[in-house]
Amino acid sequence: MNTFKEHIDPNEIGPSDKAQKALFIWLVIILAIRISTYFMVSESVVITRIYKFGGRILITILTFYLPYLVKELRIHPDFTKVRQLLPPLFYGVYLWLGAASLAWTSSFEVSFLQLFMDIETMVFAFAFMKMCLYLPHEDEGSAITFARVLWIGAFINVLGILIGSIVNPDTFMRSTHGGNVSRLGGFFINPNELGMLIVVGLAGLGMDISHQKPTYAKAFIGIILLYSLFLTSSRSSMISFVLLSGYYLLKYGKKEIIIAAIMLGIFIGPFVFNEVFLKEGDVEEVSNMTGRLPFWEDLIVYNVPRKPLLGYGFMRIDELDKFAAVHSYAGAMPHNTFLQVLLNLGLLGISIILIQMALTIRGIFKLRLSNSVLPILFFAMLIPLIINSLTEFGIWGETNYGIMFYLFIIWGVGLQRKRIYGQ
Repeated sequence: MNTFKEHIDPNEIGPSDKAQKALFIWLVIILAIRISTYFMVSESVVITRIYKFGGRILITILTFYLPYLVKELRIHPDFTKVRQLLPPLFYGVYLWLGAASLAWTSSFEVSFLQLFMDIETMVFAFAFMKMCLYLPHEDEGSAITFARVLWIGAFINVLGILIGSIVNPDTFMRSTHGGNVSRLGGFFINPNELGMLIVVGLAGLGMDISHQKPTYAKAFIGIILLYSLFLTSSRSSMISFVLLSGYYLLKYGKKEIIIAAIMLGIFIGPFVFNEVFLKEGDVEEVSNMTGRLPFWEDLIVYNVPRKPLLGYGFMRIDELDKFAAVHSYAGAMPHNTFLQVLLNLGLLGISIILIQMALTIRGIFKLRLSNSVLPILFFAMLIPLIINSLTEFGIWGETNYGIMFYLFIIWGVGLQRKRIYGQ
């Protein structure tokens, strides 16, 4: 891109540094609060639902209202490449099929509620990423600032939960294996979902550190996030972190840093494997993925063939509220987002989401033509999101902040900022 000063259009010059700082603070606050709306904030179902639904809607409205709170926001998204709109378009097709499934769903109330929340999340993600277009004009600077918003918003919530585990362990720590294992998250948030949030935060922090001068504060925050990740005792999240570390080391690591990282992994690896993966030496639990494998097998053998084309309805896996597996536990969700779609919307639904994901990845690769940093960050974010999707709610499952992060990527690909400089 040519950056000759004489090509600058005064009407397209972005907001001042003061306005950008104000916008940055607002975006961090909005993201931090938005993430918190996915937590179980109270033992009362009514209070929790009011906070979740009311909080999300109010945050979405606030995000759209930001141009009135922060003056000088004059750059607007410009859909200059129609092909880049295919990822959000196909996500819309997925939601349309979900809406159509209300005609045959096994529970209209559950399907409608989940569909409404997913649509609202898509609207919020659009508004949030649109505001991110107002961040520093330079493509690299904008991407790094977005990464900073990402990790600070995640860190605020993780720190709050970590403090909560000290003040009120009964709520913020979950006991398993006969009380011998305690997992950070408790009943406030699923430990595996919390682990995914931590790794997404580390993806943003890693990008920030890689392109800005490292500081002791950021290093300390990284240690807190890693310690919190260890306390979640989440196998999938730990795998995500290892893959994320390898990804960033290959992209930015010097030879000495890579060697040091390998040596550190060899030194602490056995301890982490024993504490996080084996958990009291229960090898059978690891081999059957905590009962998931026999549960998946029963779902595929018994439930998929019953309604193979269109499924049981949006976010439904059975005619009843829970599927009683023959060889495993009874559950309302399969702990695999792709199997979830196959059961929800059948072969038609799984075809749509696979096409959508392929278009998203294609769109990220195309971003490299105009931005060298944002594609790297998006792929870093995809690592924990995809790993989490294999064993938990995932990006196509029941409403969770993993869907929100994935929609950030989709709109990050789809929205194009007007060029500030001439060609």
